[in-house]
Order: sequence, then structure tokens, then C-alpha cells
Amino acid sequence: MLCFAAVFLVCLSLQYSDGKYFIFMTNWGVILGLLTQFVAAVLVTRWQFNINSLRSNICEMGTQGSPTTPLVKVYWLLHGVTMSVSLVITTVYWSILHGKMNKPMRFPVLSFVTHCLNSVFMLVDFLMVGFPVRVLHTVYAMLLPIIYFSFTIVYFLCGGVDEYGNHYVYPILDWTSPMRGVITFAGVFTLYCIYAIVFYSIYQFKRFLHRSFSTIWSPHCVGLI
Repeated sequence: MLCFAAVFLVCLSLQYSDGKYFIFMTNWGVILGLLTQFVAAVLVTRWQFNINSLRSNICEMGTQGSPTTPLVKVYWLLHGVTMSVSLVITTVYWSILHGKMNKPMRFPVLSFVTHCLNSVFMLVDFLMVGFPVRVLHTVYAMLLPIIYFSFTIVYFLCGGVDEYGNHYVYPILDWTSPMRGVITFAGVFTLYCIYAIVFYSIYQFKRFLHRSFSTIWSPHCVGLI
């Protein structure tokens, strides 16, 4: 959370540009990452310090389990959305946009952090968390590109420009050529579908490892992940 907070504050101070910081999908990803890790930090803190006897109550329930709290559900949703958008941002930027933005790169280190390390941080977190992955939950993550693409269209129709006066947010979303935007939209959705399968495969591999090591360490242990 501190890493995302530091990146967000540095980006905001250096790239605010009269509010144009908020028109870029990359920065939406950073903000989502910060929100996700903030909720995660709250959950971990509540468990670690047994706030409101949270840990004690769950341990007393034992194998009966406990209901999923609203905050955990929020974290689950945020994590799925942020995980997908982070990898899509990284993939699209380095495969298509890098060096082709028609603008100078003023902060190359910051650009690397927001277009690469964001995905690394989320992948590491994904490998540690224990909640299940549902392929159909990708529909929630897909709402974000729908909202963002709609925003870029409205922004274009209202005469919005980026910090250098370009009439588009990204060259691949130049709505003077609508077909280019539609192709980009379709490509992003395809990436979301691909990554949904990748995440589910990793999740199943995690379950396999858990069952395997549970058998080795304790023959009577049943994998719960």
C-alpha cells in the first residue's frame, strides 16, 4: 500500500497538469491499486491485532467457517478489477504505445514504475492471497474498460485535449478515426478474456500445490484454498 501511495503522490505532483492526470488509464490503474492495497492493509491489520475479536471469533468457528464480510467482498472485487487492468495496461503500453505517444517522455523512471512494476506488485499479491478465482467474475473487471472508453468518447466530443493539446487521450483512441477505437476496444476485451484464463490457471496451480504440500506436511490435512 505504501508503494502505491508513494507512486500516486509522486505522479500527482509531477503530472497533475490542471487535472489532466486523471484522463489516463494508467493513472486509473494506479488509483485502483492504491484503493485495493488500502483495503488489504485494513483487513490484515484487523486480523493481526484481533480488532473486535475478529481473529478469535473466526478461530472459534473452526471448520464451520465464517460468513464473508462486506469488506472482504469489496477487496475481492477490487483485486480482480485491479489485477486485470494492471496487466492490460502493461501489455498495451509496451507492445503498442511505448515510443509512439507523439509527446516527450519527461519521467522515464516513473513511466516504467506505472507501466511495469504495477503489474509486478499485483502479481506478487495475487500469488499470496487465498480467495478463489471465478472466470465469470471477469465481467466485473470488463466494466472498467467500458466506462473508460465511454469517457474518452465524451471527452473527445466535448473538445478535451491532453497536456500537449492533442485531441485524444491515446493515439489508439483517436476518435477522429472511429474504427481504430473500435479495434482497440475489441483488442482490450480479448486481453481481458486471455488474462481471465491465465489467472484461473494460476489459481488451480496454487490449489494443486496446497493439496500436495498439505499431504506431505500433514496426511490428515485437507486443502481449503
